[in-house]
Amino acid sequence: MSGKNLYQNRKEQEDLRTLFNSANRIEGSVTGKDGVNADLEPEYSFSDEVSSEIIKKDIEPVVGPVGEESSGPGKDFGAKYKTEEKAPGFGLTDLLMILTTMVWGANVSVIKRAFSELPPHAFNLARFMLSASIFAAIIWRSGEGFKVSRRDWPRLLFLAATGITLYQVFFINGLSRTSASLVSMANAMTPIFIAVLSTVFGFDRLRWTGWLGIILSVVGFYGIVLGRPNGFNLKGAEVSGAFLILLAGLMWAFYTIFAKPILKNISPLKLAALTNIIGTAFYLPFAWKEFAAADFSRVSASGWLGLVYSASLALVFGFVVWYKSVERVGGARTGVYSNLTPVFGVLSAVIFLGDRISVIQIVGAAVIFFGVYLTRNGHNLFKKKV
Repeated sequence: MSGKNLYQNRKEQEDLRTLFNSANRIEGSVTGKDGVNADLEPEYSFSDEVSSEIIKKDIEPVVGPVGEESSGPGKDFGAKYKTEEKAPGFGLTDLLMILTTMVWGANVSVIKRAFSELPPHAFNLARFMLSASIFAAIIWRSGEGFKVSRRDWPRLLFLAATGITLYQVFFINGLSRTSASLVSMANAMTPIFIAVLSTVFGFDRLRWTGWLGIILSVVGFYGIVLGRPNGFNLKGAEVSGAFLILLAGLMWAFYTIFAKPILKNISPLKLAALTNIIGTAFYLPFAWKEFAAADFSRVSASGWLGLVYSASLALVFGFVVWYKSVERVGGARTGVYSNLTPVFGVLSAVIFLGDRISVIQIVGAAVIFFGVYLTRNGHNLFKKKV
């Protein structure tokens, strides 16, 4: 065979081999290989380590600023694999929050009962002084210390002033003027305040269902206030008492939504301790007069037991669990558990204090709960299912 014929024969063989490989490549691109487009493999060759790293980067979601869309050539490809971050499942944090709401619900009746033996602010300052001492001992024993960076001090002082001092001023004055059951039902408005403030400060966005939920919650609040079994005296102390409880809920909303950023630098235990200690110091001018004039020698054993319960469980245990929940699952999900506190509060008031509640109040509380649901999750009811 001549050299020319040999060259021609070899070229024809190479052309056939190229055509055969191309056919295989087209078939691989249709059927796929392990979920990856096989038509890219002959053109790009990587080591196993590099290939797995590229695939990993391609399919992992990229989390950017809220409301910002990715751009560039890879936008469509990335959208195919992008997944939303799932909320933590129900666990120990949720169980502890349920226990905390039970403690806080019963605490309203405990405090109301203590008012028969001590002036309101005298009892409240006594329990905060005890809780501050417990917190100080815990922080000292834990070795965390009391040191705080200079940039965290403004937020820390704000949390102590709103969530401890002002909350207690409004709450104690409101509770002293009206029944424990009404106070507990009025506390159901707290998640509404959290949702509104989260929207105002840009942490969240309320849809139309959220605003509808707020309106319904306000209507429900009027129901529980005006539907008291013995009637409601619009000229009496009950009006101001109910209004003060609303202000207390507003302070707690500030306390909840602004706690999350500082928890990046301070542990939940330390933050609860410092806000409690500082808040107690801020509370002294409001309560010292009643505290100094009170006769603690006449307090019964049940009164002292109530003080210890309110200080150690409602303040120390409850606040640590609350901050831990805010750190782990966020302020919005933690705030939802505020819905349970009024339920346990009303039950405690009915069982231990003999409070009576009317059908109108029950309906009003149910309307508030439904309003809270609409505010937090109402948009899910109108989502188009794909």
